Amino acid sequence: MERKVTLITGCSSGLGRRLCILLAEKGYLVVATARDISKIEEVPANIKLEMDVTDEKSIKNAMETVIRQYGRIDILINNAGYSVRSAIEEIDLKEMSKMFEVNVYGVIRMIQAVAPYMRKQNSGKIINIGSISGKLTSYVNGSYCASKHAIEAISDAARMELQSFGIQVSVIEPGAINTEFFNTLSINSDEKMKNSKSPYIGLYQKDLNYRKKQKRADARKAAEDIYKRLKKKKLKARYKIAVPPIFNLMIILPDVVREKMMLK
Repeated sequence: MERKVTLITGCSSGLGRRLCILLAEKGYLVVATARDISKIEEVPANIKLEMDVTDEKSIKNAMETVIRQYGRIDILINNAGYSVRSAIEEIDLKEMSKMFEVNVYGVIRMIQAVAPYMRKQNSGKIINIGSISGKLTSYVNGSYCASKHAIEAISDAARMELQSFGIQVSVIEPGAINTEFFNTLSINSDEKMKNSKSPYIGLYQKDLNYRKKQKRADARKAAEDIYKRLKKKKLKARYKIAVPPIFNLMIILPDVVREKMMLK
């Protein structure tokens, strides 16, 4: 197998880190990136780069390093992302803007960075890690869901625009995965959600209680499921990973029924 040059964003923890480990085991030429390079020192990768998806200069420098080393980029996995929870009325727009810079604009910046190289090759795969939240909006999570809804639209548009150049674009829609994502979520959100004076304290408490008992998929298994899709010659537009059957049902239910189920 020709060793595929694969750049992954957000490799310091969670799914990104697991994908680095797995793809390195499978013989891919892995380019691991993170804002803090010290956090990926132990990640098995051919190249480890400090890169911030909100910083165009750092993206440009990273891409130049990859092209100088290998002369091509075969696969981009847009994995970097995080969540801030709040009711829409109470969301801090500055916090929401920062999240969109990573979750949405970061994905666009990376596509813009790799597309010219992939177009010259007349080949390439772009895998955007979205979320089932991009299809199924929940209360006190509207801003994060909005960012993942955006990834659905961005992926669809980019797929139609790039396919004539031999570039495939697919979006992965994971359910809850047992990673540091939820620890970061708690750090970003729980203090506000425990404010007893908030008119939304009832919904906040529901969400906090649900997260304590929420079943989450194994990160290694999720990475393996993504790998199985990644190695296919022809990618589908989207793949659901680690999504409970009830969520698949809820997506197709009438709005009023779905919302009642979500609130329960």
